[in-house]
Amino acid sequence: MVKSNRRLAILGAGGAGVCTALELAQRGYQVDMYEKSSMAISKASYVNEGKIHLGFIYAMDKDLHTAKKMIEAALHFVSNLKRWISINPEDVISTPFYYGVHNDSLMDASELHVHYKKCMALFDEARDHFKKQYLDLFDSCQASPLSASALEQIANPQFVKAGFITNEYAVEPRAIAVKLREALIGEPSVHLFLKTNVQRVARQGNQFIVHSTDGAGYRNEEKYTDIVNATWAGRLQIDKQLDIVPSSKWSFRYKFGNKILVPVDRAEIPSMTMVQGPFGDTVNFKEKGLFLSWYPVGRTGWSEQHCPPDWDSDLTDEERFHIFNKSFEQMALRIPSVRNLMFKSEDVSPVGGVIYALGNSDVDDVKSKLHMRHQAGIESHGNYHSVNTGKYTLIPYLGVKIADRIEGIS
Repeated sequence: MVKSNRRLAILGAGGAGVCTALELAQRGYQVDMYEKSSMAISKASYVNEGKIHLGFIYAMDKDLHTAKKMIEAALHFVSNLKRWISINPEDVISTPFYYGVHNDSLMDASELHVHYKKCMALFDEARDHFKKQYLDLFDSCQASPLSASALEQIANPQFVKAGFITNEYAVEPRAIAVKLREALIGEPSVHLFLKTNVQRVARQGNQFIVHSTDGAGYRNEEKYTDIVNATWAGRLQIDKQLDIVPSSKWSFRYKFGNKILVPVDRAEIPSMTMVQGPFGDTVNFKEKGLFLSWYPVGRTGWSEQHCPPDWDSDLTDEERFHIFNKSFEQMALRIPSVRNLMFKSEDVSPVGGVIYALGNSDVDDVKSKLHMRHQAGIESHGNYHSVNTGKYTLIPYLGVKIADRIEGIS
């Protein structure tokens, strides 16, 4: 079928949906995009920590499937973004990550070190194969143990018993979101319908009918030859209407990714992920602020339904700030320099995002499937493509791969 005879719809204008739309537009397609919010990229792809994973956090995946997937996507992350936006990675990256081994970790430092060495070897193989740099900046993947004295300079040994310094980074997702929105608005081949809720998708012969309702309550039906379901929280509910169900049990979580929007000295507060289990992160974005999360407090929602509750609307501002304050206190116990940050309440953005993954036991369970993300990707049923983004790292990579799938390249 020639491009002019195909009608493409992307459901959901989150990170994966927008990257897919921009890539398809570059390839000569006209695309309709449906988004229930008032702005593209305003939920999970906007509020998360933005880490571009090199596989370190997935040490519970002994087969290394998740590490391999993350490394491949990380090597393509910036070069794929550059297909659609102008970006200097040095302007948006965090300080490099430390990994702090929490006293209650599910793995000890020696086990983690073995895993990190395996990630470094996988990186070298992938770098040589794809001829890419990590974030278009780095030729190597590094994770080196910290001495006890070096660790005590950044973390409280009462809670953190060992540590590593890595060259893993985060990119500031809000800055990336702004650039992608601008590209989307400026792309004449993408027709964006905001405040439009897709209620149902039905097959009709070789086509699909998308039933939607706009912000004024008007109902609409449109026919398409190809559908990309990138709705994230609403994905399973729409898939179910076409008799598509996940391969195993799943869960939705709502996790707070608090942002303190004041400049932070690069040496003042470390970017640190605490492992291995239900802990938290700080991400120092320098002049762009500090990201902070503490899982036991910030994971406020859990659902195993096809469609999770509207957690965003359920929480009051007072409740959000209560969650932030409790998270801040817990993280400050572990990283004392957090207390040195001077800010006002109006500088705080206490927001959350939905996480979807296969697995229905939490990350404090050694056997939980939540410790893995290698199942993330694209599931295609003819011209219907359901997208499990998995992690922020995968977003630009999947945008290209979905377009390839639509064109029959893979």
